[in-house]
Amino acid sequence: MAKHKHSPLTFNVAQLLREEVGSRRHHEFTEEVLPLHERESLRNIAGTARFTRTPSGVYVESTVTGVIHCDCMRCLQPARVAITVTFTEEYVASVDVTTGASLVKHVDDDEDDDRFFIDEHHLLDLGVALREYALLELPMRPLCKSDCRGLCAGCGVDLNVEACRCHQEPVDERFAALKALLDSSESQ
Repeated sequence: MAKHKHSPLTFNVAQLLREEVGSRRHHEFTEEVLPLHERESLRNIAGTARFTRTPSGVYVESTVTGVIHCDCMRCLQPARVAITVTFTEEYVASVDVTTGASLVKHVDDDEDDDRFFIDEHHLLDLGVALREYALLELPMRPLCKSDCRGLCAGCGVDLNVEACRCHQEPVDERFAALKALLDSSESQ
């Protein structure tokens, strides 16, 4: 198996793997930060996880809340978006807990294998699945606030902070009557 750095949300499930199928454990956890992508991170993480022993490993049911720190798509200022992630996954044991014999053949060779694995030290990294599910929860258009005015397309000024510096273009005289009508409806 490939060596990788474990996330802070890693649990030792060796004892659970020694128990009968159907045995359970319940965990509550908090964590300050989990990097999601180059610029996004999940912060203020709080969650629960229920681990259930299965014939091939551990079935995980988890609910996690946190705040995603990303960039506002209108003004490019930092945005904070609260999310709740609920997921279920089965983590497959890669090594027999009693004998130490390998249970999975050439995991690294199968790039299409999208299963989650318990490593050779019987560590279940919940952070890997949480990262994938949290990325799916990222809003398509994150905003720093619901009424964010964004950046001016002409001069680039942040319209939440200051007024636009663009010069007003002269109104085409053919549309003067429509502009007058628009101005009068806005004043009412």
